[in-house]
Amino acid sequence: MTTSDNSRNSRYANSRYADDSEGKAAALPAASMREEMAAAFRPIIRGFLIPSAIYYGLITLFHFIGQDSEHFRALGVLSFVTSVISLYFHQKWLVRDGGYLRLEITNLVMNLLIYLNTVSALLMDFVPAKLVYFVLATLLFATSGISVRVILFSSVLSVGTMLWFAGRGGPDVFLSYALIGLAGTFAALGMALLMRDAILRSVRARVVADRLRERAEQQADFDALTGLPNRRHFFSVLESHMSGPAHSGTPVHVGIIDLDGFKPVNDLHGHAIGDELLSEVGRRIHLACPSGYVVARLGGDEFAVAIPRTLTLDGLHSLGRDICDALRKPFVISGIGVSISGSIGFAHYPTNGETVRQIYERADHALACAKRDNRGGVVIFSADHEAEMNDLGRIDQTLRGSDLVRELFVLFQPQYDLMRERIVGFEALARWESEKLGNVSPGLFIAAAERSGLIERMTSILLKKSLDAAVQWPEALRLSFNLSAVDLVSPRSIANIARIVRESGIAPGRLTFEITETSMTTDFERARVSLGVLAGMGCHIALDDFGSGYSSFAYIHRFPLHRIKMDRCFVAGLKEDEAVSRNIIRAIADLAANLGVECLAEGVETEAELRAVQAAGIRYVQGYFYGRPMAQADIAERLAAQQNAGPLQEAAS
Repeated sequence: MTTSDNSRNSRYANSRYADDSEGKAAALPAASMREEMAAAFRPIIRGFLIPSAIYYGLITLFHFIGQDSEHFRALGVLSFVTSVISLYFHQKWLVRDGGYLRLEITNLVMNLLIYLNTVSALLMDFVPAKLVYFVLATLLFATSGISVRVILFSSVLSVGTMLWFAGRGGPDVFLSYALIGLAGTFAALGMALLMRDAILRSVRARVVADRLRERAEQQADFDALTGLPNRRHFFSVLESHMSGPAHSGTPVHVGIIDLDGFKPVNDLHGHAIGDELLSEVGRRIHLACPSGYVVARLGGDEFAVAIPRTLTLDGLHSLGRDICDALRKPFVISGIGVSISGSIGFAHYPTNGETVRQIYERADHALACAKRDNRGGVVIFSADHEAEMNDLGRIDQTLRGSDLVRELFVLFQPQYDLMRERIVGFEALARWESEKLGNVSPGLFIAAAERSGLIERMTSILLKKSLDAAVQWPEALRLSFNLSAVDLVSPRSIANIARIVRESGIAPGRLTFEITETSMTTDFERARVSLGVLAGMGCHIALDDFGSGYSSFAYIHRFPLHRIKMDRCFVAGLKEDEAVSRNIIRAIADLAANLGVECLAEGVETEAELRAVQAAGIRYVQGYFYGRPMAQADIAERLAAQQNAGPLQEAAS
């Protein structure tokens, strides 16, 4: 599965997660709704207390100043108490805690005080017309009540007391106020129900919106597939560590982790297995890191770790090795055994930069170096890497302004057939003599060209020059030419390469295109289609640096390969552990024989190394022992010398 495929699956998971969240938000717990109702009614009840305090304060003055009776002074005391309690509730009681129960108690106490004031006034001076106060009180209780039980208790008490007083006034008074009480009660309860329903709807809508927003914010910060923080959250964490003036933030190491061999797993086993593998990778990385470290998935098969403390180089290497070792252990996903590895690049703030972008770029550069030179290992950004980045920047700018047709040229290194004891072809090696920079290392200018998008143009120029040289060679000699990962996955570039080959006049069968394992895994299916186009023309395909990748054995049979070029590290390894290296060389030779393809050993520099590859049954070799890279002008002389003197051996200088 490609990165975009995994992204689509993540988006589907996010969508499903959002649907589940909406359903959960709609079914709110009773306790949560009580608190939300308290928040909605708090301003209503607190707003009701101030008018009550003012009203009963004025009534108190009226009873004490405007009336001489002891009964009215008793009413004044009750009014005064009601006013004081209203102020206390507003200023103290509901300020400390405005929870649902406290609001309900406030509601009930105020209703009872209003009821007592009304009852006391009628007991001291019964006038039938004053019975309407109970109807007004019922309306007030219904509209200000926070709970159904407070509303029903207060309303029933008020209406029942009114009817009791009305009964004292005789049948006519009772009948009149019974009808008034009934109408008032229905009106009050109707208003209460409508108001509570509106408030409940508003509260529920707000709570659902708040919960969905919270979950959306969580989804915005976390990867739905692995559950780890995502790219957005990770960079936010880095920003928080590096905020403020330069060198004033918290020291932090940043590690970028990229999986080696993940895309072939996706392509071979499907998207579901790939997703499960990513989840398990995230879990292993998280378990390998101490508490307090931030592990995130940046996207695709790229992860990251932020370490908010300064570690020694040994400590950082140890952590990196722990992560790599954890990823190197075989995975079992849905009963399928899967093997991958991971490469890690580290950078440190503030040692390697002063901004998030600078630190990330340097960690990413260290990762690129790990994948290039130490695949499956750990690289910590250093001063040498800083110099290399600066060089790449200068090379990038110089490439854009250079006359590449004039400055690029090709050298050719012989490929030797041990059985026939003669040169059977040459590999074209790109070189750049810059007017501004002088001789530039191929590793640097090719990497810069791939990064800047100039590689397709560079490939065209170098292929034309290589073919122009090859047409002058004897027809028995072959030409090997390297394709970059960008060329391999670009239909435009492949079409251009095919056109150049057709126009060159050289027989396609004399041409071998060399590709690396890494370039094939960039986009498995696109690479296979591209190689099919070239093989269909009659060109041969060679897998270069075989063994330096991680999962070739799983998919090598799916490509139209004609040759395996064994990575030079196995030949060089003879100096360190001869027995192990010999076994590996023999195993690769046997694999090539079983697949029915040629095997060529690179990096043969000494007679001992030559004997080792011969003993393994390898027929073709390339290296300084049989010739250094040479210009086109020297090839004729070399071939003539071979014709006259037999096998020519050149020691490495």
